[in-house]
Amino acid sequence: MTGREAPDSRGLQRVAGGAAPLVGRLARFGFGAKGLVTILVGALAFRFALGRGGRVTGMQGAIQSLLDEPFGQAFLIVLAAGLAGHALWMFLAALADADRKGRGWQGIVERIAFFVTGIGYALLAYGTLELLSGQGGGGQDIDAIAARVLTPHLGRGLVGLAGAIVMVAGVLQLRLAIRAGFRDSFRRGLTALERRILVVSGRAGYASLGVLSLMVGYSLLRVAIDYDPSEARGWDEALRLLSRLGEGGWPLVVVAVGLILYGFFFVLLARYRAL
Repeated sequence: MTGREAPDSRGLQRVAGGAAPLVGRLARFGFGAKGLVTILVGALAFRFALGRGGRVTGMQGAIQSLLDEPFGQAFLIVLAAGLAGHALWMFLAALADADRKGRGWQGIVERIAFFVTGIGYALLAYGTLELLSGQGGGGQDIDAIAARVLTPHLGRGLVGLAGAIVMVAGVLQLRLAIRAGFRDSFRRGLTALERRILVVSGRAGYASLGVLSLMVGYSLLRVAIDYDPSEARGWDEALRLLSRLGEGGWPLVVVAVGLILYGFFFVLLARYRAL
């Protein structure tokens, strides 16, 4: 990553052809939806850490909390569409290399992580629709997914592989935070202030995401090693663990603020990202 601004078309036209305008709108819609849900997760955790209500939950629980709010059902329909749009973009980035990560080892790891992320957001979109119909609770927990694929041979290996991929992704996310390598994804013509806001929020956000990814990935490795699906952890359990660390739960405060900034970063990407 060089930090230079990317051209306004990174690869979407190449992989989507005549459907590029529609896919681009869906992708941007997805960035915004992901950002809003992440902000909600961080805000709930921040309030919980300060003892002002809130709750420690992952994306599934955050979405569920919106159901009883005014216009909650309409908002969830919009969120489900946006999350599906983000899943689509992740699959394009993984399978068609829409983000031009290449075929080097790092590019392959990132593309595999994109694919895993795409599955996660597809399940989250589906779970949101189930929640609207009264059939579900906002998606499947990671331990339930692990329990289903944890077979004596292949499933156990797949869970371990997924854990390793998530941990490597966490390391790469921390690297992004340090180097601000995501700057290459910005569209042309940004002002100095716009770039500064994007870089600051992106760095803080990817640092928090990296910490959570390492924790979740490690829990999946423990599932494979101990052969115990109850070891699996999602964001909710990782945040809950952080709330028990440090005086006054300051690690949770730091990560919660980082998640809010990460969500804000993705809301901005809905406008400022090159595709």
